[in-house]
Amino acid sequence: MSKNDPDKMYVLVDEESGGVYAVWDESCQERIVQLFVANDDAVRYHGLLEAMDFPRQLEISEVDRHDVIENCKAHGYRYTLISENDIVIPPSTLTE
Repeated sequence: MSKNDPDKMYVLVDEESGGVYAVWDESCQERIVQLFVANDDAVRYHGLLEAMDFPRQLEISEVDRHDVIENCKAHGYRYTLISENDIVIPPSTLTE
């Protein structure tokens, strides 16, 4: 993928299991996979999780958005695209 590839996105991945991190949404009672458009935003969110003592070790992984979206659809997960204009912070109550 080239540097300007619009299909290149970033997700947080559990270092031990390889599973993609998903945030718990109380309003819909589901986990939602976050796809970050900008690596800087993924790094920032990751740092916030670390500062909140998130119990799992996560790493940032570059992915093809179509692959992640298709995987989410195949397994019944929701997803959201986090654009460079979005400001997201981890929920105050973290769940594994």
